Amino acid sequence: MFDLRSMVLPGTDAVVEKILDESDTVAYYGFETLGQLIATPAFVAMMIKASTAVIEGRLPEGFESVGRFLEFNHDAPTCLGMTLRVKATLQSIDGDRLTFDIIASDNHGIVGHGKHVRTVVSREKLIERANERCLS
Repeated sequence: MFDLRSMVLPGTDAVVEKILDESDTVAYYGFETLGQLIATPAFVAMMIKASTAVIEGRLPEGFESVGRFLEFNHDAPTCLGMTLRVKATLQSIDGDRLTFDIIASDNHGIVGHGKHVRTVVSREKLIERANERCLS
């Protein structure tokens, strides 16, 4: 294996942002009563994008990061048409595990926070393992 600390350091961060559209709302996911509010899956997708942006282009050829753990507190509603910003900061590296702190905000301030852990794996070994599970 290799030392991830030679590729990225704790404290490195990335921000992704998006103007929320219909595909981000709870109505899109089939829950009409809260129609124009952001849906949890849209939030989660942005958290993953922000975390992977921190390490994008930094891993050796043939390696990927995969999600291992996700915890998120949704503290305030965010609505259709608002800009959602999600910042992921690499908090720690433990062997092949990367732990990110997440802060989400919209036009009015912080709307959520959390933690995301990703594991760095060999793409080839991951595909082999998946094939074994899928074909058995």
